[in-house]
Amino acid sequence: MSANPTPQGLALLLIVLGGLVMMTATVGAAVTHEHVWKAVVAGGGAVQVAGWLLHGRRLRRLRGGAR
Repeated sequence: MSANPTPQGLALLLIVLGGLVMMTATVGAAVTHEHVWKAVVAGGGAVQVAGWLLHGRRLRRLRGGAR
């Protein structure tokens, strides 16, 4: 096992999907100047944070941490 295992499965999917949504919405906000894109950026960030939390939970379980 490496010191920093990479996210796997659902966690990786959420991290990547959240990042892609945030980048797409940022471009959309820059091009159209619509305020709705800010909410989409926030939603993408929430999805990405959920992925990182899921990954962190997996790491704690692998290292034998508190549950």
